[in-house]
Amino acid sequence: MYYPYLRGRQNELLCLRELLENNELGNHITPIIEPVRCSSTFFSTLSKFIKMEKDVIVIRNPKVGNFDTEFEELESQIENSDGRKKESLRKAVESYNTILKNPYISNAFLIDDKIINDVLSSKIDAQKSVFINTENNFLDKYEDFSNELNSKLTIIPKDEDFKDLIIGNTVMLEDSFNKARRNVDYLDVPDERFNKNHLIYKRRGYNGFSDYSIIGKTYEESGFAPSAIAIHIMYFGKKDELRIHHFVSLTNGEPIDQARKFEEAMQNMLNWTQFSDIPKTKGLLSLIEYYNKGKYPGLGVIKKYSLMHHIETINNYLEG
Repeated sequence: MYYPYLRGRQNELLCLRELLENNELGNHITPIIEPVRCSSTFFSTLSKFIKMEKDVIVIRNPKVGNFDTEFEELESQIENSDGRKKESLRKAVESYNTILKNPYISNAFLIDDKIINDVLSSKIDAQKSVFINTENNFLDKYEDFSNELNSKLTIIPKDEDFKDLIIGNTVMLEDSFNKARRNVDYLDVPDERFNKNHLIYKRRGYNGFSDYSIIGKTYEESGFAPSAIAIHIMYFGKKDELRIHHFVSLTNGEPIDQARKFEEAMQNMLNWTQFSDIPKTKGLLSLIEYYNKGKYPGLGVIKKYSLMHHIETINNYLEG
């Protein structure tokens, strides 16, 4: 099983919706969403999973973004409103809570001291929850309370000592994306190994694998116009390991003329001698379609389709 770890940004959510609509999320992929905004796009995406009868994992104590604050503000607005607005807000919050309680939505918690205390005091039912450890900071807690922390699914860093402490199903989590400080820096290492976790996770006793795809673990609140555009595309190497190639624009002096930079990065891709090795997914073909029409999709859409390509590539592999 593959559990892509995504933040609930607009284009990541739209990526998941498009994958669902194209039946590109098979039975071997369950996304993890750490919501960063209390947005209609987030809840409509969850509704799509429910309608398609597909499982998705939602982190209920997100550590980045403003989801909790915005949801609380939405609830408080009900008390401060009247008439039609009050009723509309009440129905929206009621609908959102109903969605979050649906059986296709699994509750996940990023492990911290509060979550552990809530488990030990029976405020959280571990057996019905997914526990996520992005670091091995709480390894000692698992040593002391392994029975109590026995959850439906436990996601941990790629750490054999940690895995040995877990009772039940485990998923290895690895940040495999080497994020450069600047896009132009990818010119120094245009091609590199991503990981081979899809080949080894069963052999090492895990029930699945997870990563942050082409986004990386570090969360950035907002972007800016870069001096270079880099398109990150996954493909399989000669030994079926997953590799990533960074296709970078050429005119990288100033953060201007993004459309031209996109065209240069795409030309770099199409002229690559190993272009035939790249799986021709809907995500990749969508980028090529923008290029062929001479249209610049915007940085968010480029990331959306690159992410979509990665998930499709893994889905096709796991579906055989």
